Amino acid sequence: MLETSEADWAWVPLYGGSWLCFSAIMLTRQMYKLSPGFRKRLRNTRFFEVNTAEASEAEMASVMLDAFRCYPATVSEMVEDSASAHGMVFRALMVTGGLAATGTRLGQLSAPASGGFALLLGTVHALRTFSICSVVGFSFAPSGGPDYDVSQLRDELAASPRSAKLQRGSRHLRDTVPWIGAWIDDAQLKALSDERRELLTRTAVAGMIHMVLAFLMLSVLPALELIVLLWDAHSFAPAIRACSPWALAWSALAAVRLLHIGCIAGCLNYFLFFFYSGFLNPNFASSAAFYKGFWAEFAAARMFAQLMILAAAASWFVPHYQQDGSPLLFDERPLAGRAVAVAVAAAHGASFGRFALRSAWKSLRNLEYSEAELASLLLQWRRAEGLFQSLLDAYLLSLQALQSTLTADGSGPEGLAAQLCRLLRGGSRGPPEASPPERQRAGGQQGSRPGEAGRSGAEGGLTMLRRQLSWARQFRGALKMHDE
Repeated sequence: MLETSEADWAWVPLYGGSWLCFSAIMLTRQMYKLSPGFRKRLRNTRFFEVNTAEASEAEMASVMLDAFRCYPATVSEMVEDSASAHGMVFRALMVTGGLAATGTRLGQLSAPASGGFALLLGTVHALRTFSICSVVGFSFAPSGGPDYDVSQLRDELAASPRSAKLQRGSRHLRDTVPWIGAWIDDAQLKALSDERRELLTRTAVAGMIHMVLAFLMLSVLPALELIVLLWDAHSFAPAIRACSPWALAWSALAAVRLLHIGCIAGCLNYFLFFFYSGFLNPNFASSAAFYKGFWAEFAAARMFAQLMILAAAASWFVPHYQQDGSPLLFDERPLAGRAVAVAVAAAHGASFGRFALRSAWKSLRNLEYSEAELASLLLQWRRAEGLFQSLLDAYLLSLQALQSTLTADGSGPEGLAAQLCRLLRGGSRGPPEASPPERQRAGGQQGSRPGEAGRSGAEGGLTMLRRQLSWARQFRGALKMHDE
């Protein structure tokens, strides 16, 4: 029997925490589509009115572009309101996932080092843990708050008129820094009031903290993953050249991880272009490219979570050391465990790799869609909307049926509890104890005999079964109605 060590399960916190972060990113985006602000903007488009059976592709493409513009310019603006439903989901899952991932001993998931390399590699792993901590900090550092707002300031700086009159702070800067006095005299500065200038200061500080945490998460951590990946490739090179099964499986995941690192960098730079364009272009919010920056940042955030999941999955194929110090190779593990690990890793690699390739292709084509693609996306959104409404109706129907059951005999929950007691007890334990109202109506009469209790329990069971069948028929009818 193979012995297990702590290193065999070191991947669990990282794997589980990364999946929580992945779920936070994906679920928050779907929850945001149900937020009041998004629904209001979506109703102002023709998304709900357009007849997809008769509309042309050009008309459907125009409607879909308008629906894209219902998203904010950045993911940060989407999750900044922690009091909303989608903001609560994001913070709860991201904080839980980040805390779980920081408990991972990352050094046990990669190849060991000795001598001076051990110190350097240990420093890299410590920095990786510190960067993962930024996930928690990012959740508590939104881009907007009661007394600062990056999006509002961005729109104001891009749209407010310039003034040749120097304000108090600008005059002070010109007098105290003479070498830029000529530039100050020629500058056309924004005409901002003292309140807006103070807002600018608060927003600049808060926004800088927000950006530093996002930079640690989306730039520093992928760079550190690249260093660890290169070290592992160097350490496993003999096994890779020997075509060892575990080394080949690790190499396949390493290729997908490299793809993610490159795509994260590309999407992040693509996002930064549109982010800074918002501060410089007065017509940015109304332009057709408004949604492109949001998509690029969302793709980078999703690939960050996928990268950490792949890092945990890759450790399944790394040799682990048992308690006696001998290495335990992947090939020596039980066949069932190897089959499950290969299947799950292959599913991760195929799904995540496909998304990374699609993200890279969209970035290269500047996120431009053809009319046919936009029309297809509109149909997908409409089908998703119909499914959501069907599920909502089914949920409300089940509540209505339950309420009608509770109040069917006028006794509310007590009546249902009495029915369940009669059904469970049947005739095996004698008659159930009567409730106070029943004793009063009985007028002091004796309770029913055991045989009568059994018949009453059977009748109650049949009644409950009939009601359940009725609920099922009503549920199927509601689904068919919405499908049609």
